[in-house]
Amino acid sequence: MFDVHCHIHETPATLGALDHNKNIVYCVQGTRYTDWDRVAQLKEEYGDRIVPGFGLHPWFVEQVGSGEIPETWRSKLKALVEMHGGIVGECGLDKAARNPITGKQYPFEPQISLLKAQLTIAHELGVPVSVHCVRAFGALADVLREAEAAGTLPPRIMLHSYSGSPEMLQQLFLRGQLGTRVYVSYSNVVNGRNLPRTLQCIRATPPSRVLAESDLHDASMAALALGKAVDMVSEAYGWPPDETRRKLAENARAYFSHN
Repeated sequence: MFDVHCHIHETPATLGALDHNKNIVYCVQGTRYTDWDRVAQLKEEYGDRIVPGFGLHPWFVEQVGSGEIPETWRSKLKALVEMHGGIVGECGLDKAARNPITGKQYPFEPQISLLKAQLTIAHELGVPVSVHCVRAFGALADVLREAEAAGTLPPRIMLHSYSGSPEMLQQLFLRGQLGTRVYVSYSNVVNGRNLPRTLQCIRATPPSRVLAESDLHDASMAALALGKAVDMVSEAYGWPPDETRRKLAENARAYFSHN
């Protein structure tokens, strides 16, 4: 099984759970400059059990503008992916979240610039990208279509914990060249809040492009959360549990492949 999106590096005290869930491969995604080394360390410690992700989440866009994240972040991100493999991410766009200190929404235009830079890196390295998007699906589609026109799309693009509508998914992301590269992932922690709509979204997702994730920081809870996400996929498609796990594993291998 593959947990295609989690942040278990952020709770080191729970990592002992990996010894009890040896059938799971975890894609551990960094979200800010200061946690990339920890993600790389997990890859070194657990080998093939970990697919590392290195990215800058939109919640940290102000740290790029202020210089708290150094201008050399691009070269470090590239070097880490080249050394450890894996993907670019988590990156993306967010029109809902607010800075907990100022109470203001994170500036949006800088988010777009930051996302474009990371998409370019993923394209140059020929690796997949993991994208966070909240209330910004039109803008995300515009960015991806711009990259499509320029011939700079990453080889595979995961919409993680997809929270848009099924109509939006099909109209914005599953058409043209872009549609051949998009994978859609679902988590119980986010998508379980509105199960009827989530089931509709899963059914709108091509069966060869659906993925499952925990989206958790606590490794001791990740396996249970992943299982609930798998159950949602099974219910949506009417697949038996074993077939669901097999197909999700096939899809994850295809998404993570560097071909």
